[in-house]
Amino acid sequence: MYCLICLLLMGQIWLGYSQDCQNLHRVNRIPLTIGVFLPYQYKQVLESAVNTALEHIHNQSCILNNYYLKLHFKDTECKTSFGMKALFELMNGHPRPFALFGDACTNVNEVVAMASKYWHILHLSYAEIHAKFATADAQEMYPTFFRMVPGYQNSNLARCHLIFQFNWTRVGTLKQSDDPRFALPHESLTTRLEHGFGIRVIYTAGITHDEIQNIGYELNELKKRDVRILIGDFEESLAVRILCEAYQNGIYGENYAWILPGYHKSKFLISCDLAKDQRRPSTRPIHICDWWRNASGVSCTVEELAQVIEGHFAVEFSPYSQRLARLTIANKVKELIDEMIIQTVSAIRTELNARQESSPESVFKGYVYDGLWTLALAIEHVAQLHQQRDGITWIPNVNDTEDWAKLSAELLQAVSNTSFVGVTGPVRFENNERLGLVEILQWRNGSYIIAGIYDGTETVLTLNPALKDWIPPLDATVVVHERQYISFVLFILLSLLAIIGVAIAVFFLIVNIKYQNHRYIKMSSPNINNLIIAGSICTYISVILLGFDTRFVSPDTFVTLCYVKTWVLSLGFTLAFGSMFSKTWRVHSIFKNIRMNKKAIKDYKLFMLIGFIVLVDLISLALWARISPFTFHVYQLAIFYSNNRMIAPEIERCRSDNSVIFEAIILGIKGLLMLLGCFLAWETRQVNVPALNDSKYIGMSVYSVVVTCLLGLPLVYILQDRVNEAHILGSLFIIFCTTLILCLVFVPKIVELLRNPKGTELRYRRGLVKSMLGRELQQTAQNNDQTNVFRRENLQRLEEENILLHRYLLQKTSLLWELQKQLKQLGELEDDTTTPSNDG
Repeated sequence: MYCLICLLLMGQIWLGYSQDCQNLHRVNRIPLTIGVFLPYQYKQVLESAVNTALEHIHNQSCILNNYYLKLHFKDTECKTSFGMKALFELMNGHPRPFALFGDACTNVNEVVAMASKYWHILHLSYAEIHAKFATADAQEMYPTFFRMVPGYQNSNLARCHLIFQFNWTRVGTLKQSDDPRFALPHESLTTRLEHGFGIRVIYTAGITHDEIQNIGYELNELKKRDVRILIGDFEESLAVRILCEAYQNGIYGENYAWILPGYHKSKFLISCDLAKDQRRPSTRPIHICDWWRNASGVSCTVEELAQVIEGHFAVEFSPYSQRLARLTIANKVKELIDEMIIQTVSAIRTELNARQESSPESVFKGYVYDGLWTLALAIEHVAQLHQQRDGITWIPNVNDTEDWAKLSAELLQAVSNTSFVGVTGPVRFENNERLGLVEILQWRNGSYIIAGIYDGTETVLTLNPALKDWIPPLDATVVVHERQYISFVLFILLSLLAIIGVAIAVFFLIVNIKYQNHRYIKMSSPNINNLIIAGSICTYISVILLGFDTRFVSPDTFVTLCYVKTWVLSLGFTLAFGSMFSKTWRVHSIFKNIRMNKKAIKDYKLFMLIGFIVLVDLISLALWARISPFTFHVYQLAIFYSNNRMIAPEIERCRSDNSVIFEAIILGIKGLLMLLGCFLAWETRQVNVPALNDSKYIGMSVYSVVVTCLLGLPLVYILQDRVNEAHILGSLFIIFCTTLILCLVFVPKIVELLRNPKGTELRYRRGLVKSMLGRELQQTAQNNDQTNVFRRENLQRLEEENILLHRYLLQKTSLLWELQKQLKQLGELEDDTTTPSNDG
């Protein structure tokens, strides 16, 4: 089939042959002998490419019009001895070869290249990829040796550009130390990464066949150093062992990227049978079969290895150009030659895909083709030089030593300056090394896709747009310092609730002031109630202040806010709870502390009690601010991993060196106050006196504050590192508790105002005793408002005295009964003592 394509191409070329090119018949041309080293195992695959190239050069080009290439094939069998024998036979033959083309085996190329320098003969290899020909002393050891396949310098640059493209700045490497094919390129790679691209090589693991059992330790070292990008240079037989250890150490997945060599002879594929069914235009199915079977001592299953190799990159020279560009020869662009190259590339590409599985050597077909073109162009260049200089057709004399030395130098220079676009891409040389195309493949879902092409002639890496949907991992565990702020939406919602609470408190304050002379409100000490409202407003405002952070204010202002919100919340609690505590204390004093000279407790005494509590609070806060002032501080919380990042949450706090001491003092005082308030509320739970109409609700408010504090403080303390949860719980507890207190204290009064706006009462319920004076005052109160107010005060005082006298009467009655009991016992004792004496 391939030969038929070539014949058709030849027919098309001849039909469209340009008038500018005059080709002599081969009989009239000067033969130029080329020695070709072609092992038998490669001949069946590569010979067709040789024949195609010769046909195109001789029949479809405008070069070598007076010459033709005469190939002299030598089978080296990939053996050094056979290679040297073939070289000597060629050099001793007549005529001597104009150049050497081959070999496919490194051991043959090495000795032939070292020997050919003494004959000053051009040696061009079509399949050599060993790193030894690109070392620092290669120019001295192999001065006449060139190779068509892009060497490791191209693949190293491709890897460097790939790493640079993904913004990776730190990598780890693994090299096979006992094989120079991998050790030499790897050393060059690490040097180029660090000095040419500024990429840090964190650690290089050395691997050998003898110490392959230590690969686990090397991988652990890479993992400990947090290496996420791993570059490997090792042969196929070690690859499966290394990747199996990588699986067992967890060095795979979306957080890691492996960059491996492209093994043209043994490709990665999970199933050889599946490979044939997975062909796609942009992918080439490739095998793992030989690579897998040659591995030993592996404990991983095929499925486990599939997880490791998923997403890895493979870097290898391109067997043919992905871009069908024009071929430029002698600075002339021929549409005819362009069409020929396009069809040739298509034919070679078709054959490569057809024979990939059975003939791995077919990857060199394009390089054989371009290699012969390179020789032809170099010879044409030398011929043109001689013709321009001598004015006659150049006839080379390869047997003249002096003439041959000059000719060889010109030919070597011509090859060095060669530049054209072939089936394998742009063909250029630098330091005898081919600058060509390198493919970057990525393994996805069971097959490779071409992720990018690196052009060594232009040092440009072109990535496949299909790679955009791949998210490259980070090159290290990045520590991201995330400042934890209260959710803005949460802050707004809670602030709105607090503002609504302030509005409710202001409404109650207005009602309390406006109707302070109303009988029902007057009896509940409206001035003390005003303090409850003031404290409640402070606690509401503290909710808003608690939501401010450095998003809204500077760190210095934040410290000031820390003082403000601490003082506002503390004083608000003291005013609200202290007022309720004082009223509860008055009720308890009336009913639990009975004395004959007991006087009514006026409001000013309650104000004094509240003032004392506030004073203690102020002194504690002032000492705190003076002795241990606040400073702005950022606390780092427990680090956790998320999306390949190490998240270090941070929270803002106002730090005080002795905050624990002062917090304990303030909370201790308030805790003692709540404990005492709870006790007083419990002691007076049965009191239901009209003169003390809100005592029951005050007690309920005290209970609610205590319960809320007991629940809220521990929860907020436990969740203090979770800013949103702590803020919402703390704020809701404050808002709920404050609102509940206001509603318990003032809603009954609002209801009473709606029920009895004028404050009159026809039925007056007595608490513990009925007072005739109370009924008289109730009737009199309907006549005169001013007198009514005065008499209500007397009513309250007399009611309290009546209660005290009643309890005093009960106490004395109880004492009287006790004394009577004792007297009775004494009388019985006297009777018992007098009876015996009388009998006597």
